[in-house]
Amino acid sequence: MIIKHIVELETVINDNSTDPSVLAILAMSEEDRTKFFKELGTGFVQHCFDTIKVNEGMSFAELRVAK
Repeated sequence: MIIKHIVELETVINDNSTDPSVLAILAMSEEDRTKFFKELGTGFVQHCFDTIKVNEGMSFAELRVAK
């Protein structure tokens, strides 16, 4: 059995920043920005799972990022 959980992450961009990373994000199309942050969020959550070893010692279930 697979139970899916919906988790919403929020990124707040400082529109007044002159940082090159912010300028690059602001220059992206809405579609590219959405894809970028979706992939970034997925990688971040997976990294957290790997770092804190959320599945270590779990015999009844495995928590993972859905594909």
